[in-house]
Amino acid sequence: MNLVTIQFAHFCAKAPKYTFNSRLGMRSNCQVSKWAIGRVTGLRLDDDNVWNYTIVFDYPLGYCDELAESEIAGEDELLCLN
Repeated sequence: MNLVTIQFAHFCAKAPKYTFNSRLGMRSNCQVSKWAIGRVTGLRLDDDNVWNYTIVFDYPLGYCDELAESEIAGEDELLCLN
């Protein structure tokens, strides 16, 4: 796999908390064990300098969604919450 490095020149832009192929869970009101889990396949920085992540979930049809950082939990957080 090729390694791609992206450098941001904007003075307010912060590095994303999660990167491509990071395993994430979509936060929900149900039990943590039932949260949708998937991998990051895209990143987008919106006008308010908030990172949005495109996640392909581990479903047979490959459902995907774009979520803000507040709506997701990293794999390390999922292990702590279980």
